[in-house]
Amino acid sequence: MQPPANTLTTEKLFQALPAAAILVSPDNHHIVHLNQAANDLFGNARDNSLATCHALLNQSDSPCPDCAAKKLRSTTVRLADGNDCFLKYQCASWEGYHLITLFDVNREIKLLRTIDLSNKEQQAKLVMQDRRQREVLKTLNHLEQMINHIPEAVLSVDESFFILKQNKAAEAFPTSAGAQSCFNLVGRTTPCEECPARDGFNSVTEQVKSHTVKGFYLTETISRSHKDEGGLLLFRDTTRQIRLVEQIKEQQENITRQNEILSGLADFSTYIQQEVTLNAVGEFFLQYFLPIIHTDTGVIIVNDIRPGNILCHVEQGISEEHLASLMRSYLSRDMQTNRIDAIPAQDLPWPNTRQVPLLGTDGKRVGLLILRDIGAEHDENINLFAEPFGACIHNRLLTLKLEEKANTDPLTGIFNRSYLHRALEKEQEKFKELNINHAVVVADINRLKYANDQCGHEAGDLLIVTASTLLSEAVRVGDVVARTGGDEFLILLTNIGSEGAAAFTKRLNDQLTKGTFVTFANGEKFPLQISLGYAGTDEFAIDEIIKEADQRMYANKEMYYQQHPEHRRCQISARVTDNDKR
Repeated sequence: MQPPANTLTTEKLFQALPAAAILVSPDNHHIVHLNQAANDLFGNARDNSLATCHALLNQSDSPCPDCAAKKLRSTTVRLADGNDCFLKYQCASWEGYHLITLFDVNREIKLLRTIDLSNKEQQAKLVMQDRRQREVLKTLNHLEQMINHIPEAVLSVDESFFILKQNKAAEAFPTSAGAQSCFNLVGRTTPCEECPARDGFNSVTEQVKSHTVKGFYLTETISRSHKDEGGLLLFRDTTRQIRLVEQIKEQQENITRQNEILSGLADFSTYIQQEVTLNAVGEFFLQYFLPIIHTDTGVIIVNDIRPGNILCHVEQGISEEHLASLMRSYLSRDMQTNRIDAIPAQDLPWPNTRQVPLLGTDGKRVGLLILRDIGAEHDENINLFAEPFGACIHNRLLTLKLEEKANTDPLTGIFNRSYLHRALEKEQEKFKELNINHAVVVADINRLKYANDQCGHEAGDLLIVTASTLLSEAVRVGDVVARTGGDEFLILLTNIGSEGAAAFTKRLNDQLTKGTFVTFANGEKFPLQISLGYAGTDEFAIDEIIKEADQRMYANKEMYYQQHPEHRRCQISARVTDNDKR
């Protein structure tokens, strides 16, 4: 290649260009000349295969279709050292040639690439960070959903026990309304006294504490928060498990208790078959029965065959004063006549007192069981023991009634003097121990000797039987009418004083004055006349009342004969007969 035939100045100017320059023939696109900068740039890379500009610059066998265009183009060429070089070139006409000026933009391209790479790395980092954030948020959302599906209450709290976050189970807690701190959830206004985290959560490692809130049992697991200061709390409702354990334990206790009850009931049934007193049976009953129903206080009161009296009583854990109050109330007229079924509350010794009637086989009350602090849950056990005990008492009372028949007067069927003596002794005991008064009424039939002499002893017997019937019908349940001699009777009035005895004798006298007649075998209607005298323990000593009543009776008899002098002679004879009998 030869430079253009121009002046030396032009050659020097071409060589002095700071940029690499190439002169190219416009006819065949062969390279005519390269300046020094171009030679330095391409070096040995320019050979025969690269004799054209398009081969050198674009690695093409064909000329560029717009090679004469005056615009800046970019290209990459392979240098002699094997490295790629980034160039920008511009083609222009110069003295009949194409002047291609080359600019090395390798540094700029590398810088742009570095910047672009940095931008891409940053963008990639941002994308990765955004992706990680989305994944973290997704994980957190998934974790929060999982926590919200946990049936136990989960909370995070700070060092002051203030609730920072809680799951739905905690929000549904029975005490969650208005709760700001964990101790509010367990129904407290201040931190728990034995809280493991009272001095901070740093030393807390999976410690467990139990709570009872509104009948629910809660187990709290306390641990330290690994992210922030404070703690993580998990409340587990263990009510079902604890109640199940309690039920199992209760069932076991019930089985043990039932076995004890059945064993005690068998022992009691065996004991009552033995020849023992009712007092001994009652003591055995309380010994076995009270521990079963979890009390140490009880009283048993057993009826006598005669209403108004107590056959026996057994007590445990009660003072004499309270026992006396119970006995007086039980012997009251309303209680003995079954107008009321239980001792009135004001007479009971304890606020919570259970009264259990002891029933005989005929369904009638034969006694009363009084227990302290016993609820309805013991009804079944009470009935198990009370029923055979009531039957036992009933059988003993039937035996006593059979024995009682030996103490009746064969003519009238009323009690004899022997029975009256024992009845008086019981009333005297009641008066001494319980201050319950009694009274006696002495009755004597007028003109009995006249009836015997005039109409025969059958007539006298009829008069005696009629008088005994009249007296028996006039007394109350629990009173005793006894024949103490031929025409003499003694009436024991229980739970009454002189005033009541006076009213009783007045009622009898009024009935007699209205006319009570006995028809004898000969058809004679004989008037029944009885002289009466009374005395009570509220006026006289207990060993003086019979004597006083007897004196009043004879005073009334004297008054009768004064009013009927025609019967005086008969009366005198009768007194002689009576004195002989005495």
